[in-house]
Amino acid sequence: MVALFIIVVMGLLVAALSRLVISSSSMVSTEVLGARAFFAAQTGLESGLAELYPLQRKTSASVSAATGEPAVCPNKDYVFSTSGLAQCEAEVSCVESNDTATGIRHYYLKSIGSCDEGSYTSSRTLEMEVWQ
Repeated sequence: MVALFIIVVMGLLVAALSRLVISSSSMVSTEVLGARAFFAAQTGLESGLAELYPLQRKTSASVSAATGEPAVCPNKDYVFSTSGLAQCEAEVSCVESNDTATGIRHYYLKSIGSCDEGSYTSSRTLEMEVWQ
């Protein structure tokens, strides 16, 4: 009778520990996927900002010069193929606003990064405001 009781208690203990391990593994996967989605959104935001304010813009076929003028407000989708951001993408949108009183142009950049791996999907949204 005591041996049967010990076997049942040990079986319940093993079942509880296996559920805990599976739950912990799922949480780690979700956190990693969330971090990758954050970095995908950040990469999309920085790529959009680099298109909005390029460091060097060509003024002729052979000469490059840095200018302070922004390019067209970017609205793009980025699909990443690097190992760290594989199966991730970023959707970047940009809205331009002009303040007529001060003559300052505002740009509102929004990047939605999403990563999909099997049955898990995670997305993060980052926003940035820049002005000239």
